[in-house]
Amino acid sequence: MSLQFSLLSMSQKNGVKQLPNIMELIVLFDMIRTKPFVLVSLVIMLVIFSSSPTLVPCVEAQEIGDIKVLMLIADYFGWNYFDAKELLESWGVNVTTIAHSLDYEVPSCLNREPRGTTADLLLQDVDFGIINEFDALFIPAGGHWSSLIASNRALNFTAYAYSQGLIVAAVCIGNRIISDAFDIVNGSSVVSYLMSNINMRAAGATTRSGYRVVADNRIITGGTGGGVSDGGYIEAPTSEVCKALVREAMEYSQVQDANLVSSSTDSVTNITISAEVSDLDSILGDLASVDTNISEVTAMIYTKQNRTLVDSVQLFDSEQDGTFTGSYETSINGEYVIDIEVEDTNSTLEIEHEALSFVVGPVFIIDPIIFGIVGAGALVVVAVVVVIKKR
Repeated sequence: MSLQFSLLSMSQKNGVKQLPNIMELIVLFDMIRTKPFVLVSLVIMLVIFSSSPTLVPCVEAQEIGDIKVLMLIADYFGWNYFDAKELLESWGVNVTTIAHSLDYEVPSCLNREPRGTTADLLLQDVDFGIINEFDALFIPAGGHWSSLIASNRALNFTAYAYSQGLIVAAVCIGNRIISDAFDIVNGSSVVSYLMSNINMRAAGATTRSGYRVVADNRIITGGTGGGVSDGGYIEAPTSEVCKALVREAMEYSQVQDANLVSSSTDSVTNITISAEVSDLDSILGDLASVDTNISEVTAMIYTKQNRTLVDSVQLFDSEQDGTFTGSYETSINGEYVIDIEVEDTNSTLEIEHEALSFVVGPVFIIDPIIFGIVGAGALVVVAVVVVIKKR
């Protein structure tokens, strides 16, 4: 029995590295007894397994009443703050306001009649560790944006919140704070908004036109609220951003499952992609005034190494059973990842980041780095076995 057998015992099945079964282990240990050199393959096998992520069951989604949102405002915040706060609280979400101001009494934006608010916390007085008490940081629209982007403390606070696993959401000009918060948007898609597009792209984000809300990588961005003459906060996609925030905080995704099947003929590899998609109305239907339906599902194919977009494949629910499928062909060797993008009838785009991956062409069974790390140790093991055998 060869080295290949013991390595294949650790091969991926359905994308998961698995332990060999009992019979395979018995055979392997018998091989060690009779052929000491095969011990090397066992060492390599164990290292591969120990370096693999442990599979654990998903935690149960929290109730909406357990969600805690921190809203960051400054002087001249927009009325969008009241819309978002009142909406979230009407759903049972706990909302706390933190102000980057000199006082707890914070004045509202000048584009409407005065309506100040009282903050629960002052940013200058709190330790950043308070972030860990919350699930999301929400930055509403309004004239306060200029104060927030000029404050290193506000930007550091936003970046720290994201680094600690919080969802970070913004609406309209609030997106400028996210764009300036030390590249937290790098590698993510965000909604296209005129006042933040340049900054978003400079920070490594991809701006997406044609959507009111984009949710990707725990970053939720809502588009414009118009202007003073156009109704301002009334037109902002506040409810859509809030719903996306709650969905994310409750750990739900419209992409219920995704898988692919590959086949090769000559030099061409065909990839069939399928995704089970739900509008989640049965779970989150009470949060919207109208039913939300799925309008489009797309598989975005990227190179794995540097996430260069290779192609996009629209998936169709031909059987009307919630399973969307499509296919992709390529003859170019390499490693690829697939994002599943779901657009709903409210023009909200949810992106399931790197939901799938595949390889075209020859691949190493062992990661070269792991092989290099194990190499020296394996040689020592062989030397020890040889010494024992000579005795």
